[in-house]
Amino acid sequence: MQTIMQTNFNHADQAAQIIAMPVQRERSRALEPFADNLDHLQALEREATLLLAVAVLRRENRTGDGEDKDDACKLFPILGKDASPGSAEEMLSRTVRENRSREEVSRQQGICLNYIEFCDCWNLDQFERTVVLLLFMLYVAPDFIAVFQGSGLENHCDNGMEIGTLLAIICPDLRGQLESRRYFSINSTLMRERVLISHGHADSTTNIMDISHYLHERNVRFILGDNNHYHAAFQFIQQERSNVRLDQVILPEQQKQEIVSCVESYLAQRNNGELTELDEFFGYGTGLGMLFYGPSGTGKTMLVKALAHTFNRPLLSFNLEDMDDMPMSSDNMLRYLFREAALLGAIVFLDECDDLFGGPHNARLSRALLLEIEKSRCITILATNKPVDLDPAMERRISMKIEFELPNAELRLSMWKALLPPAVKLAADVDLKQLADRFNYSGGLIKNSILMALTVANSSDASSGEITQAMLEHAATLQAASMSDLNRLCVTHKPTQTFDSLPLSRHQREQFKGLATAWQWLSQEKTGFNLLFNCDNISTGMQAAFALAAELGMEVKVFDYARVSSVAEDNKIMDSVTQRRVHPMIAAFSSSISDQRLLLFVDYEGEVGRYIYSDQDKLTNFQYAEMLSQLRQNKGLFCLVSKNIKPGNVPVEFHQLITLNHPPEELQIQSWETNLANSSLAEDELIDLVEHYPMHIPEIEFIARQARVRAIMSGRTVPVMDDVTHVITGYRGSRSRTVLFGAARHS
Repeated sequence: MQTIMQTNFNHADQAAQIIAMPVQRERSRALEPFADNLDHLQALEREATLLLAVAVLRRENRTGDGEDKDDACKLFPILGKDASPGSAEEMLSRTVRENRSREEVSRQQGICLNYIEFCDCWNLDQFERTVVLLLFMLYVAPDFIAVFQGSGLENHCDNGMEIGTLLAIICPDLRGQLESRRYFSINSTLMRERVLISHGHADSTTNIMDISHYLHERNVRFILGDNNHYHAAFQFIQQERSNVRLDQVILPEQQKQEIVSCVESYLAQRNNGELTELDEFFGYGTGLGMLFYGPSGTGKTMLVKALAHTFNRPLLSFNLEDMDDMPMSSDNMLRYLFREAALLGAIVFLDECDDLFGGPHNARLSRALLLEIEKSRCITILATNKPVDLDPAMERRISMKIEFELPNAELRLSMWKALLPPAVKLAADVDLKQLADRFNYSGGLIKNSILMALTVANSSDASSGEITQAMLEHAATLQAASMSDLNRLCVTHKPTQTFDSLPLSRHQREQFKGLATAWQWLSQEKTGFNLLFNCDNISTGMQAAFALAAELGMEVKVFDYARVSSVAEDNKIMDSVTQRRVHPMIAAFSSSISDQRLLLFVDYEGEVGRYIYSDQDKLTNFQYAEMLSQLRQNKGLFCLVSKNIKPGNVPVEFHQLITLNHPPEELQIQSWETNLANSSLAEDELIDLVEHYPMHIPEIEFIARQARVRAIMSGRTVPVMDDVTHVITGYRGSRSRTVLFGAARHS
């Protein structure tokens, strides 16, 4: 046995090691399977050697040189003495029949023969298979190399052959050689799929018969059974064998089964040869292209890994964002990736391909990918966090587009259960359903929450090692806080007010308690509840919304309507779950806002009332229309506090209109007395004041404070009626903006 290293050609691509294959002895076991891949290759070496012998004897028979014939018999001892072209052809025919029969038996017994698998992968016909056989043996078999070098068929001998030499060996006559030239054209399977690579380029002066062809180094190694990676490209291409099971992927069951069935059907057709017939009919690849899109952490990558594990397929991937650091062009990188996938029957996974669908700087990469997907004979899955409108050229190549939505509460509960390791100890107070209801998270954020809670539980300060409800809640709260800049847009409150503490009539208190009961029922039905509070004093409406949230045990996220309705580009913010920059209105309604929080919009300026009663404003204010669109899809509790809303014409997206009237006169009088303590106002003056100027309690507090200021400025210690009426005259109709978003403002 000898070992040599061929380095004659193409140092970048030729790196396979030459191995010696001993001459195979004649076998009487005609229909026994091959023992293994090496046993098969040794039999093929005999077949390739006989091909050379027939070609040499055929040539010498034409020249009539007896001395050359004797040399041929010495060069090919397997022929015996006095060999003739006819006897050599008979021996070759017998060897071919035996090899094909044993290959079929081996296939039936599940024995892997890489040469057969390779030829089937590229759907090669008999001529193409013979070309691959000859070039493979010239690359790896020292005895075959020695025989070829001694045959005189080609003057310059390395690990490739000229087209003329290949045609002379395979085709017995000139007609066959002329007809077979097409196998080496640039559009042939051998060249298009880079099964072969050529040395030099044909131009107007080139004799194509002198062009040398070589079997690509990666193809040589595949046939040998060496699937290790040596090329620099594979520093960026990741190959893995996944151990993720399908039952670990929490998705809507129908969606998951549709994807699995599609992949299963495709692989079955590829294995039984149905797609090979389609390849022949269409003339190019019949790969399966799929696009997974949706927010980060919704299971796209995990499902890809589970598909690879379920169908026992390698997973090949690389991040398109790394393309700038790669040592070759995007075209070559993708070519290497898809060739490897075809050889290994792998799934190609291109993650984070958001920018691939737009931008002139990615035009070349997009075209290269389109070409490889079109030619492919494998499954290609692209994933993006952004919803995309595909280019028509890409649309034609994508068989399935699957949206991965944020999970509902039921799926979130399943995720919490599935992602908790079995060995983890949970405290008695852990309520996973409560966590699933409160935190509207993707699977990725749930996993991060659990990992953070585990870190705390295993710290030196936590002696029991148990995970408590408080740990999980704290960890989950930190997930959104660490990713979102929503805090500059809203304020979160945990209200403590009760309905009984509000200056409301008994009828209105009962009305609000009814709203709380209605939401408790609607939340079980997974139905949203959109409320419109109409109050000429915005602060009173906000207090009512806070009391409703307190009654339901909910936090409140308060948004200034003027800010969320802004369309300025620089006002866009990062959505904490989808991780995309969106307009404030979209962010406010994002699923990252838990459905266990009341979403409160405060319309200080009464803009919504103007939009409701003005057709022109409705047509031009896109953010108002966007709000209504979001309300139609809303599954949580929403409240808009505005003013100047009249009954009738209220958008159907609001389920209830609640008009907050002024509190009873006795409550107003009590408030004036409290806020104007020690004043000289008589009771009949206060009654007259309330009758002429009915107000909400926050208004009374504001007017009284301003009246005291005016009295002090006038040299008095307590206000008189003139101070009060002066302030009312100056400010009646003005509304103080509650200090939630900075300094108080007046309109």
